[in-house]
Amino acid sequence: MTAGYRGLRHGHEMSPRSPMKVLDPNCKPPSFPAAQLSECLQRCLTPQSVPPGLALPATPTFLPCFSEQPCVQPKSLPLAVGPPEMEPQVACVESPEKTAGGVPMVQALRNKEGSELVSCQLSRLSGATLDAFCWELVAAVLPDICRLACDVHASPVISQLISLPDLAPDLRRRLVSSLRGSLLKLTRDKRGCWVLQQALELGGPELQDALKDELKGKVLSCSQHLHGNFVLQKCVELLSQPAISFIASELKNHALVAALDVYSCRVLQRLIEHCQGSHMTELVEKLMRPDNLERLVTDAYGHNVLRALLVHGSGAELRRIVESLFAEEGKLLVYARNRHASLVLDQCLEALSGERAQELKEERDAVMSALLGEGSTSVFSLIALDRFGNYIVQRAISGCRGHEQQRILQLLVSLGPRLRRTANGRHIMCAARKKFGSEALAELGASLKAMH
Repeated sequence: MTAGYRGLRHGHEMSPRSPMKVLDPNCKPPSFPAAQLSECLQRCLTPQSVPPGLALPATPTFLPCFSEQPCVQPKSLPLAVGPPEMEPQVACVESPEKTAGGVPMVQALRNKEGSELVSCQLSRLSGATLDAFCWELVAAVLPDICRLACDVHASPVISQLISLPDLAPDLRRRLVSSLRGSLLKLTRDKRGCWVLQQALELGGPELQDALKDELKGKVLSCSQHLHGNFVLQKCVELLSQPAISFIASELKNHALVAALDVYSCRVLQRLIEHCQGSHMTELVEKLMRPDNLERLVTDAYGHNVLRALLVHGSGAELRRIVESLFAEEGKLLVYARNRHASLVLDQCLEALSGERAQELKEERDAVMSALLGEGSTSVFSLIALDRFGNYIVQRAISGCRGHEQQRILQLLVSLGPRLRRTANGRHIMCAARKKFGSEALAELGASLKAMH
């Protein structure tokens, strides 16, 4: 616990008659015995007394010890419900299945201290003791699994239980299957989406089919949701091609809208990375229209979709992007100075100089020719000291070859002492030093001094 008793902080003992103990968030006592924690949790559930049959379901595996020693399994929980001078009464301890269908266990999981107790037990127990505790815990939470999966305190315990390595396969199957019918709610919930992602990683085909049915017609809205987009991304990364075809099928009719959205663009990127098929081909085809490419390249979110296409797209798709955006000097100058388009251009130069350089040789020559130009002026010189364009210059220096190297050295000489006076210029000189070596830079320095 990160909080302590305000009374204990000032050296006063709290009376067991008090119905509530005030917590000071800035106070952390030196020690907090398990007996006090158990008493605090018991009072949270039953502030004044413990009626028969509603005692805290503290089975021998429910209450851990928060000391340095291993967990001690107490036989019962002492509850002080009388005056201080009276002997404490002992509450009846029953299993979760014997106390109103597990309601006390559900209440404990929705409490901060109770969820910490259960989480501690799941972490420390092992063997047959852990199996018995998990069976009782699952039996208690199954009726309220969806409500607990969205609870601030209970959801981490549910997620921990689902991902427990030693959990029996039958128990995990029952937990995952119990989520069906509430998948849309979990997808859009802040904490439920995490539980659902855990279930997708460990669940079987039944959950995949149920997710497809429950999200049918709502894929676009879920992809635009703050939490729902993460569930769809996890689906694309984990599930098979037939299982995720419904996502591409629904987004293909809203390709541009999804690409320009802050959350949907992430789902499109995962689809481009992992998905193939006819639906994906139609989706990409709509994105590759020239007017759509011009909107995407300068958009704060759409440019990330284009970068994914440059990395994972086909050679034909790269050619269309280059021809539409970067083959002309005028467009190249505008995009190199733009915050978002410069990232796309940088990714394009990297893709054209990578593994597919031979396949895309003509496209690479066209972009480098437009960048380096001819004569005294060029796009290279105009963007060299720009806050975004200097990164394009550094990329061109690191990837140049053949006659391009001599042309770049000439352009660097023509820039003169401006390279040494600005931070962007010094970055360019550093990139040139790595590419051309010290001798070439020495000649360049001599030329700069002569011009100065």
